[in-house]
Amino acid sequence: MKRRYGTLFAIVLAIAVLLARVRAPHSVASHHGATAAPAHAETLSLVIENGGVTPAYASVPKGSVVHVHVACHTTAPVSLVLAGYEKRFTIPPLAAGSRWGGTFTADLPGDDFAWLLDGKPAARLAVTGSHLEEGHR
Repeated sequence: MKRRYGTLFAIVLAIAVLLARVRAPHSVASHHGATAAPAHAETLSLVIENGGVTPAYASVPKGSVVHVHVACHTTAPVSLVLAGYEKRFTIPPLAAGSRWGGTFTADLPGDDFAWLLDGKPAARLAVTGSHLEEGHR
């Protein structure tokens, strides 16, 4: 009698291990597939002239990859900074008459990120979307 219970226990244990191996890769793969959605791309073209930045206001969705193109129609070098994104996105000093392009991910939501032209607010960028992570409350 003891031998039959031992055999039964070994069979149940083997089935449990087999099921655990079969199910684990599937659940991990489905979880990774849900979070690996490609980022939305946006293009933002800025023109610097007459002491200002055009457009004066722009918005992009949170999580989008933003391609920034800057045309500098000035007679002197200028600096342009996106306040709030300084650590993620840096624009080198812009020479008069130059063009520049760069990319950043708009991962900080808010409606009042200022484009600072030589340290002064010259335009605004809004990053639309929730500050909460998808699926969290």
